[in-house]
Amino acid sequence: MATKPKQPISIYLSYAKKDEALKLEFEDYLAIMQQNGLISGWVERQVQSGIDWSQIIDPRLLTADLVLLLVSPALLASGYCSGAEIRKAFERSKTNGTRVIPINLHYVNLKGSPFEAIVSIPRNARPVSSWPDRSEAWRNIDTEIRIVIEQYHLRY
Repeated sequence: MATKPKQPISIYLSYAKKDEALKLEFEDYLAIMQQNGLISGWVERQVQSGIDWSQIIDPRLLTADLVLLLVSPALLASGYCSGAEIRKAFERSKTNGTRVIPINLHYVNLKGSPFEAIVSIPRNARPVSSWPDRSEAWRNIDTEIRIVIEQYHLRY
């Protein structure tokens, strides 16, 4: 009996523009997962000039299986990222199994934030920016995301 091929899970990546350099490093790991058929992703560069980006971003957020939040003071200070985006992601996580994973980029006090109680990665709570070798941090994050993807495939 042939097994049904696993479908890639859709991801949504939320980050602050100030964290663009770290996001670009992380996208290399996501690209590998996408090439291996684990995820289907989207980046904001697909929004063309003259188009209201919220009309493109919001539907993608509302259909993502996995929401990755690149957490930093800039993300929390961002009106759209810390307001509508994060609120929608957490609403979906409570109602339909969407997973929200905070990824710590920089030290930030999460007390009172919507994801204060959620386990973030890297698991040691050490932000990516503080690792002497950031590739080790990204490897740690890559491993954790792959575990979540496997768990997702076991459920669905």
